[in-house]
Amino acid sequence: MSTALLTLLVFTVAFAFSAALVPVAKAAARRFAILDHPGTRKVHAQPTPRTGGIAVFLAFTAVVLVGYLGVPVLATLEPTREWFARPLSLLQEAYRVEAKLVALLLGSAVAFAVGLLDDVLGPRFGPGFKLAGQVLAAVILVAGGIRTDFLVYEWLNAVVSVLWVVGITNAFNLLDNMDGLSAGVAFVASLVLLVNAWLLGELFISLFLVAFMGALLGFLRSNWHPATIFLGDCGALHIGFVLAALTLLQRYVSHASSTYFPVLMPVLVLALPILDTATVVVIRLKEGRPIYVGDSRHLSHRLVSIGMRPPLAVFTILLLALGIGLGAIGLESAALARAVLILVQALAVVAVVLVLLFFDRRTSERGGEP
Repeated sequence: MSTALLTLLVFTVAFAFSAALVPVAKAAARRFAILDHPGTRKVHAQPTPRTGGIAVFLAFTAVVLVGYLGVPVLATLEPTREWFARPLSLLQEAYRVEAKLVALLLGSAVAFAVGLLDDVLGPRFGPGFKLAGQVLAAVILVAGGIRTDFLVYEWLNAVVSVLWVVGITNAFNLLDNMDGLSAGVAFVASLVLLVNAWLLGELFISLFLVAFMGALLGFLRSNWHPATIFLGDCGALHIGFVLAALTLLQRYVSHASSTYFPVLMPVLVLALPILDTATVVVIRLKEGRPIYVGDSRHLSHRLVSIGMRPPLAVFTILLLALGIGLGAIGLESAALARAVLILVQALAVVAVVLVLLFFDRRTSERGGEP
């Protein structure tokens, strides 16, 4: 009970701090003209602040830092020892993961700074600089010990980890194309990862995740359609980086695991942003356009084109992400046959998404009726 209470407290503080910072972020956007202006591919009619990532970044970072630095102090206080005896005793061991904590926060700060530079400078901050900053953030993370460990060679684990972090970071940046979508998918993915961490008794990861979820939800209050503030690149790159890092930190294989299929869990949890990114990249390359130039070929746009209103399109994608993710949790203790069934189920949902992406309504030859 004390662990659950502490988790709820961390979530509430992060939520309140993020929600309180949103008006500050709006004011900063208007003061420095960091606005997203209406356009042909956009649904908003007024210039909208694109600094919501400031609220998410500051809330998450502050809660994690205060929590880490405050544990020794809280452990000396009688009321907190009485209410949170068990989690405090576990958190006393946090110094053992200090290098990873520093790498996570420093790397996320670099990802946030790169996005903020892009928000402020626009075309003057070229895609090459943006990619270099993302690689730097990923290298910091890997150098701090946050990496995969299921491959034979350490250098190969490091390379795969850097590619994973950069890929997921960009996936959430590309996914930020409709109100509430990128932050909403990040919240759903974090929820699934939280369930897995809680079942495996991973207290540190659970607290990271609830702090992140609280920060996201505090921002989402103002980002749901019609949004009064956007994430901006600073927010999209930050949340993509943090999610990629947390998937590398988390444990998926337990004593009950009879196969290595559990290592696929982060891929399934983040299947929707990965699939959306892969399809738009293929389409842009096929059409001879730069992959960093936006268009209306994303799944969210496709759902709107077949008749859904933007909020329903976003909610549909969140449900799809939740469905694939929750199924993936069963991989941790699944025997071979059950693991294969879980993967087949995920592939079936992915197939549905691909049908939605590429199915064209054809008009009949008679009267033009669909």
